[in-house]
Amino acid sequence: MRTRSELRIRSSSGDYAVVIGRGSLEDALASADVVMVDANLADTVAAGAMPVLPVKATEDEKTLAGIEKLVVAMNRAGVRRGHRLLAVGGGVVQDVATFASAVYMRGLTWTFAPTTLMAMADSCIGGKSSINVGGLKNLVGNFHPPRQIVIATTFLTTLDASAISAGLAEAVKISFCRGSDAFHGYLSRWVNFAEDPEELLVHVLDTKRWFVEIDEHDEKERRQLNFGHTFGHALETAVRNRISHGAAVAVGMLCAIDHPLAAKTSDTQALGTHCRALLSQVTALPQALSDFDAAEFERAFRSDKKHTHDQFRLILPQDGGGVREIAIPVTDQAWTDILAGTRSVLFSLGGDAP
Repeated sequence: MRTRSELRIRSSSGDYAVVIGRGSLEDALASADVVMVDANLADTVAAGAMPVLPVKATEDEKTLAGIEKLVVAMNRAGVRRGHRLLAVGGGVVQDVATFASAVYMRGLTWTFAPTTLMAMADSCIGGKSSINVGGLKNLVGNFHPPRQIVIATTFLTTLDASAISAGLAEAVKISFCRGSDAFHGYLSRWVNFAEDPEELLVHVLDTKRWFVEIDEHDEKERRQLNFGHTFGHALETAVRNRISHGAAVAVGMLCAIDHPLAAKTSDTQALGTHCRALLSQVTALPQALSDFDAAEFERAFRSDKKHTHDQFRLILPQDGGGVREIAIPVTDQAWTDILAGTRSVLFSLGGDAP
């Protein structure tokens, strides 16, 4: 098994490297001036004399109020311009580190060490932050990529089956969006994931690299990676964040596949089967879906930042592989179809009857 791979990502703010392997965080710690870390992992980071700032990895912390608390803590810890930040954690830590390091004293250089599969396989590259505002998921954010990403696959041994499934949901989403070859390349590597996670991570990150390099600021091709997210983000709100983001995306992909305008192909059938297999590992799913709040789902769905005032914009599977963005006029019938399809998918996964 390989022990170390490296990818380079082109960015308008400066290229950055992704180092993937079983190595430790020692080099990253040695070059950092301050560490921002998931509070659950704070005891595992031997940072010496440098400041360590624990972050609760919850959606409540991924807010403007949470960012304000963090910025105040950075100031009290003596963080100054020119200091180098190391962020250690999953997607929530990444989001707050991206946002805070961009705005604190007009910008800090930072390194990211992802500790969840979702962050390793997806969010670590691309430089985006997403912050919740007013109860709405990912309403504001920015672009501020790290200078380096260090992926220590040893962190995978700390994750339960539900967390692994959540990360794989984002990984298969990326691969499906790129087309049939990338999707089947994912499936062929997924079967050996437990023995060789690096091979799948390299495949998925190399696939995502195409999207973030051709469309760094999310204006055209990269928008395809919102596949499953319009439904998924609204679902997270509708069940009060009782399932993980990755699980919600897997459900969201099933909803997108089920939409009348989605192409029905052998690939979409294979994707649906795979998503259901991943969701079978999420033990909390049926109870969470049984508490589905349709009014909250509608509020969150209609507030999605991709929509316009008169069009729903959905990412749906297309003939020939991959996905495309489809604009649907906002009508009562369009909303009825969306809600009915969503309820049907939730019921098939153990939620209440539609």
